[in-house]
Amino acid sequence: MDARLDRIKAAFDALDTNSNGYLEAEDFDGLGRRISEALDVAESAPKAQALHASCRRYWKGLVDTLDRNNDGKLSSEEYARFHEPDGYEENVRPYAEALTSICDRDDDGFVQHADLVRGLGAVGFPVANIEALSRALDPQGTGQVSRIEWLTAIEDFFLARGSHAVSDTLV
Repeated sequence: MDARLDRIKAAFDALDTNSNGYLEAEDFDGLGRRISEALDVAESAPKAQALHASCRRYWKGLVDTLDRNNDGKLSSEEYARFHEPDGYEENVRPYAEALTSICDRDDDGFVQHADLVRGLGAVGFPVANIEALSRALDPQGTGQVSRIEWLTAIEDFFLARGSHAVSDTLV
């Protein structure tokens, strides 16, 4: 398997919260809630609402595009086909923007290390992998990462062909 497919499989595994081998609406309904709770952001806060809406949009884009048998769930193979540039821009980028926004708690354009760990941990990535991503995005050890750099890393995670040093840290 190539590095891009490894990254997509890691994302699938993180999103498949009940580990049943399929992505379902419930996985995405809970995603925004888990992230908001991990960051102690009230469900009624605008950032939490934007995150919930982007999670629903992500799921709707997935299921509308890929659920050919109308069973309301997606396998990892179906999910992998979704992550092409058009699908990313329309459905994944809004989620990535909402995720990085809710983790940038003071809106200064930077995400503190602890918030990166809490946010991505709530998504379902292993802490050791999140720590590796943090080091890759913050090589100077400032304790924070730029939202723009993190957004670029998310895009590379899904779209880069072959190995990509920063994105591969989450696998």
